[in-house]
Amino acid sequence: MIVNILLYIDFLMLAVVVSAYIYSSMRERKYLKQEANQSLELQQKVYQAQVLKEISERIGYSLNTNKIVDIITSSLGSLLQYDTVAYMVLEEGGKVVFKCQVENTVNHEFIDEVKQKMLLSYEAILNTKIQTSGIDESITGNILDDAAKVRVRSYFNLPVVISGKLVGLINVASKEIGRYGDEQASVLYTITNQAATTVSKLQSVLKSEKGKLEAVIYSLTDGVITVDLNNQLGVYNPVIKKILDIPEDKILTMFDIVDGLAGKVDLRTKIEQSLAQNKSITLPEVILKDKALELTISPVKDDENQIIATSVVFHDITTEKTLDKTRQEFTAMMVHELRAPLTAVRWSSESLLKNLSAAAGTDPAKIKDTVITIETASNNMLELVNDLLDVAKIEAGKFDLNAQEYDLVELINEQAKAFRPQAETKHLAINVIGPPKFKMKFDRVRVGQVMGNLLSNSIKYTDSGQLDINLSVDEKEKLAIVSIKDTGIGVSREDLGQLFSKFKQLRGSEHARKGTGLGLVVTKGIVEAHGGRIWAESAGENLGSTFYFSLPIK
Repeated sequence: MIVNILLYIDFLMLAVVVSAYIYSSMRERKYLKQEANQSLELQQKVYQAQVLKEISERIGYSLNTNKIVDIITSSLGSLLQYDTVAYMVLEEGGKVVFKCQVENTVNHEFIDEVKQKMLLSYEAILNTKIQTSGIDESITGNILDDAAKVRVRSYFNLPVVISGKLVGLINVASKEIGRYGDEQASVLYTITNQAATTVSKLQSVLKSEKGKLEAVIYSLTDGVITVDLNNQLGVYNPVIKKILDIPEDKILTMFDIVDGLAGKVDLRTKIEQSLAQNKSITLPEVILKDKALELTISPVKDDENQIIATSVVFHDITTEKTLDKTRQEFTAMMVHELRAPLTAVRWSSESLLKNLSAAAGTDPAKIKDTVITIETASNNMLELVNDLLDVAKIEAGKFDLNAQEYDLVELINEQAKAFRPQAETKHLAINVIGPPKFKMKFDRVRVGQVMGNLLSNSIKYTDSGQLDINLSVDEKEKLAIVSIKDTGIGVSREDLGQLFSKFKQLRGSEHARKGTGLGLVVTKGIVEAHGGRIWAESAGENLGSTFYFSLPIK
């Protein structure tokens, strides 16, 4: 719509310019000359409308300068007579394009003379020497006849300037002397210049629109590229370089895109398929190194529903795939963790019912053992559910503390005492090292939960030796630091960073740490809620490990 409005405005401006020109001429010419000029005015208007219409229809979004000059050149026949009309364009990189339309029979010498005159004019305007080797030359129209003894007798060169830049040179030549006067050249220059001005405005509008489009594309989190019908890369955003691991300072080409997907997707074939079927094609999962991508290839159409390009959207689904995998692992893990206690509860309940319905001589000790089994299994399930609820609160930012002043040493001794019977079954000693007292503010229940989780893990993964609980105070940093050192299976260096990750099971030895991993996640959440931090150290597998957590002294 914007382009059409500009075309109409420029058409009206042209009519005013041409009318002014004709009006000034009428004062000095006779009545018959006036009629001729009125006819010429109409002819000029038709030419102008024809040129702008062709530019609007044929140029499209790219506004290719070669096409613009070609359109103007091919339309000159409606305005004046000539034997040849030619245009010359100097492309980026120094390549010279020369195209000549032969209207009336001439010879090769005539064409060479036209070409030479255009080169000299081009060099004069640019004030530089043009390399003439390897000119891209095209001659169409009537057949050249070297038997025809003709030369260039009349000609003029018409520069085409768009947005202040010389984009080409048009030459009109004739074998007749005096064919073109100053008047014709002036009028033709005015009209051609007006067409070039219109194109300049179109370029500004499209550049602005393209800038808006690029701004939108640049803001997308997905990688996006557009590919024109000549398979050349158009607009793209920086995300695509990150997805394909292409250096940020590299100028992107279609070859880089194709190479980045080599062995995974034949992108050019998929683009051709999308264009041929006139519909979008989705590749649901393309694995590229450590990334999982979803590619959507779609035709891009203009207002008249004509395909002008293809867009390719690179959607990174790596996180989604990871989350999906985590959900699957979580489901499998929860089923595994809950199946054992539920099975125990069911079996024990059935056994208890049978015993209660049996004869009066049922052994009370057996009934007691059954009830204890039910209680233990129920407690295990309750602990798992509580851990899940705590993790949900931590992740939702709704984990509240009840911090008051307590003796941290007293809490450590209580936890050590509570876990000594469990440690003694594995012949493990628990030693507490630290000051006799140390009061500070903390949530006694939650820090006790931290100590319980860490001590339980250490006992679980230690078969011999001892556990040392140490409390130290960093007066400079105002921190209370608690460490629990064991002589158990240890942790490999590569697994240390995943110890506090949800639903992680560490592998690497026959005594690999199993479980949901929720206990350490909750522990980490409690410590961080206090403003402290938690970490672990280990010299390696079977070399023991030490878990630390710090609490700020307030």
